[in-house]
Amino acid sequence: MIKVAAVEADSDAERAGILPGDKILRINEEEVRDRLDFEFHRSGDFLEIEIMRGEQLLTLPVERDEGQVLGIEPEVMKIHLCKNNCVFCFVHQTPKGMRKSLYVKDEDYRYSFLDGHFTTLSNMKESDWQRVLEQKLSPIYVSVHCTEPKMRADLLKNDKLEPVMERLAWMRKHSIQFHTQMVIIPDWNDKEYLERSLAELRPLYPDLLSISVVPIGLTSHRKNLPDLRLCTREDALDILERVERHGRQALAETGEMFIFPSDEVYILAGVEVPKADFYGDFSQYENGVGTIRTLVDDFARELPFLPKAKPGWEITVLTAPLASATQQGILDTLRTEKGLQSEMIVCENLTFGSTVTVTGLLCGKDFARALERSRGKGPVLIPPNSLNRDSLFLDDMSPKDLEARFGRKVLAPNGFREYFPA
Repeated sequence: MIKVAAVEADSDAERAGILPGDKILRINEEEVRDRLDFEFHRSGDFLEIEIMRGEQLLTLPVERDEGQVLGIEPEVMKIHLCKNNCVFCFVHQTPKGMRKSLYVKDEDYRYSFLDGHFTTLSNMKESDWQRVLEQKLSPIYVSVHCTEPKMRADLLKNDKLEPVMERLAWMRKHSIQFHTQMVIIPDWNDKEYLERSLAELRPLYPDLLSISVVPIGLTSHRKNLPDLRLCTREDALDILERVERHGRQALAETGEMFIFPSDEVYILAGVEVPKADFYGDFSQYENGVGTIRTLVDDFARELPFLPKAKPGWEITVLTAPLASATQQGILDTLRTEKGLQSEMIVCENLTFGSTVTVTGLLCGKDFARALERSRGKGPVLIPPNSLNRDSLFLDDMSPKDLEARFGRKVLAPNGFREYFPA
């Protein structure tokens, strides 16, 4: 059963009489247990939706009009929680006062299929795997981290894990495709463990769609947690050599590039990120793979069509250390070719700690502290990925809070045209 959170105006569902608060029990006589079932059964030209409205049981026919949306927004599906105790778990490193969802250890194959969340597959029952087959839930995003069973158990602090290679082979046998990731911890699953993991995963192509290799992120909030260290430049160079070598070998064997270091590996190693064709369809963009290349190429495409800056117009750009060199290069070009005056401030992450250098984890108070150093007077531009869908930072501050405090317009630009006055 799922509850209807909202019904879109002038949609098929509204015309059928479905209301917010209705509980959907079945669609075309098929049980609806959650949003996944709802998505699976909602297609078709005609739907019979059985609902519970208060104490009343109703069956509402829904005629689907071509090109029209169904218009039902289900309530958020309850998340299956993680039973692992990973040595690098970010939830354990999150300070107090953040968005509530940051404290939820999710481990849910349904959200993996629906929204691209990574899962270790460690809490799935046989009935869950049967559902994967019945509903053809493909692709699924799998956190492998290491294929060697003992090391993987040590990383996840779970000695009851099913060997991940056996389950991936099962998925391949049943034509369930999957993306994978490995978070690399120096002195744990790097070097020979990384070498083994890449060698064992590669033969699973083409059902294996991609492998991303990401360096560990550590905050300053690690009291009573395992003693881990960040990747150095030497670590990053070693990771890069192994991953790129396996990528070249896989390309020669299959004609496809599907093994990718994250952008952070390149930056830590001091190596320029590859050209766009290296990344294929950018399937692991949300995992930090290809974001720098996308930013650089988007800028190159937009630059010829950007206007000249008006006299006296200036902007302040806030960014994180990881993207700062790329952002500074863009601003230098805009100053030279378009006359745009700008101020760039690199924001230290005061919330999670200075070891966290990505834009997506900057909080409202981090931007506020940076703006205290600003000498500019124009609009302030912040990274769009620091905001959620409700335009809130991780600490639930908003750009409006910054505007009220500093008296300046705060924008999260979708393109470089927004660097200039409307």
